[in-house]
Amino acid sequence: MKPQKKGAEMARSRVGWWSAAALVTVLLLATLLGGGRVGLAVAATDGSAWLWSRTAGEVDRVNPDSGRVEQRRQVTDSRGHRVQVTQNDRFLLIHDLDTGRVSSLDLNGLGFSGRLDLGTRGDPHLAMGADGAALVERTSGAVRALDPATLRPAGPVLQLPGPLVGGEFDDAGLLWVAAPRQGTVLAVKVTAQGPSVVRTAEAAPPDHDLAMTVLDEGALVVDRGGRGLVVATNGGTRRVTTPVSLVGAMVPARTHGALAAVTVPAAGTVVTLGDVRKGGPVRSFPLTDPVQEPAVPFAGKVYLPVRETGQVRVFEPAGRQTGMLSMPAGRGDMELQVREGNLFVNAPGSTDALVVGGDGVARKVGKFPGGPGRGGGRPNKPDGGASSPPPVPAPPADPVFPDPFDPMPPPEKPETPPSTPGTPPADPRTEAPRPPAPSDPRTPSPRQPSRTPTTTPTTKSPATRTPTSRPTTPRPTAPRPTTRPTTPRPSTPRPTTSAPKPTPTKPKPKPTQTRNPYTPAQVCNATAGGNYQVQRSASFAGGRIYQLYSASTKKNCAVTMKTRDVGKATNVWVRLQSQKGGKVASDSGSFKYYAGPVFVLAPGDCVRYSGGAAGASASAGWGNCG
Repeated sequence: MKPQKKGAEMARSRVGWWSAAALVTVLLLATLLGGGRVGLAVAATDGSAWLWSRTAGEVDRVNPDSGRVEQRRQVTDSRGHRVQVTQNDRFLLIHDLDTGRVSSLDLNGLGFSGRLDLGTRGDPHLAMGADGAALVERTSGAVRALDPATLRPAGPVLQLPGPLVGGEFDDAGLLWVAAPRQGTVLAVKVTAQGPSVVRTAEAAPPDHDLAMTVLDEGALVVDRGGRGLVVATNGGTRRVTTPVSLVGAMVPARTHGALAAVTVPAAGTVVTLGDVRKGGPVRSFPLTDPVQEPAVPFAGKVYLPVRETGQVRVFEPAGRQTGMLSMPAGRGDMELQVREGNLFVNAPGSTDALVVGGDGVARKVGKFPGGPGRGGGRPNKPDGGASSPPPVPAPPADPVFPDPFDPMPPPEKPETPPSTPGTPPADPRTEAPRPPAPSDPRTPSPRQPSRTPTTTPTTKSPATRTPTSRPTTPRPTAPRPTTRPTTPRPSTPRPTTSAPKPTPTKPKPKPTQTRNPYTPAQVCNATAGGNYQVQRSASFAGGRIYQLYSASTKKNCAVTMKTRDVGKATNVWVRLQSQKGGKVASDSGSFKYYAGPVFVLAPGDCVRYSGGAAGASASAGWGNCG
């Protein structure tokens, strides 16, 4: 028996040796013939993240251990644009928010494999799990499965009661969304055959304002009409009551780990939930800065971005500050995301980024030459650009704002302001909406940003079109009733003697928040100190611009405060200029509460300011001289 056993062991050893040799041979051949594609696929699973660089028009893969950029892919069509990057270990979905174009980047070779044009209307959102992708049209409530390689639809559309909130995958592969109109949270299974609802749970009374963050398993739903939180999983729900009102509360789109955080600017508070699934302690601590982005939990700590200072404050769940990350070039332009055990802090408009490990140690990243980290030289464009999407004209990255002394356009038809001499060309991300050609008033401008609603008439929705039916015998004595009883009112004129219009039974949604939790002095003083005092202000439909001055710093400060759509990210801008020195400071983007603050030092000089939001604007002439 011993010789047979020894022979069997030798045979297994030879088989194992040949298997290992075959695997090595396959890897070498794949590397030689496929341009290193096996290496690229493995590298995509090492905890790295792809970060967007707006000024360079490229996505950069950052190694979290070294802080180095190891791969790049230029997307010149989107240079200077707002871009959302969605990724898993095989693909990148690059969504240009200014044009609505989506490109799929195959990480096994860095070639573009699919294209999709979503346009700039509505609120389309892309989500990607480990095995699939989904397109959530949050305005209409439509959910569709996508092939992440080709971006082609898979299966039928799942129609949910819109508008929707959220739309991210948990670690179990379920897509979670909330339907405020019904007050429910839904788990959706997305497969190659299409999406389907696998669980529905009650989260709040109907028509309450909801926010939602997706957990490792399930979702946390915030009732912004009260003090309630609901933790929903595929196995059940758990309700939590917070110590403060949750009006205007913010949460990150995705929460990784057991700790959850809810940022409530209106209450000046951050609420934390320890071990959110099992019912850990509910704590809160005060905000010390005006913030427009939610706190992000990571590795048992809470990271709170302060865009005005380019800093990220680090807190324990009970509120003790334990650290501060500083990235001055990221002022007004910081994005935080957690991926595979690391926190990435990116400033898309600069060379700067940070990567934080689970130990809390931050490493600087130079995204391309000139950055503070070790970005390395920029390689040639992969694939020679042959597989790139067809080029389209890219607008410049630097914004320009309306001249306060130019005649203001009529509110119903805002015109694009002319460029002020000596300033860069206009950026479509911040300029006023352009009306479409008069030949067809229904056609929207293809360059229209989604953040700025157009004022031109649009095609009637299906709910207001005149219903059609088969010809019947005319009835001159009475109007023919509509063939769609669900339509709330007909679109064609009716005689005065016809039956009264039915009263809609659908409850009206709650109005958007109109109270801004911040003051101009709070915003200016939080950035630079100096006891800034309001000097002048000018109002417009949806906001007010303030000019402040500090006797100690001798600086002027300007900020545009929102009074409409408060707590919702919309296009807001502010500009401050000195008369003799020609100094200009400006800020623009999608903000929830205000744009700015911007500062100008102008001793013995006059200043003027302008600003606006969502197509409306206001300005003031030279003043505060001396």
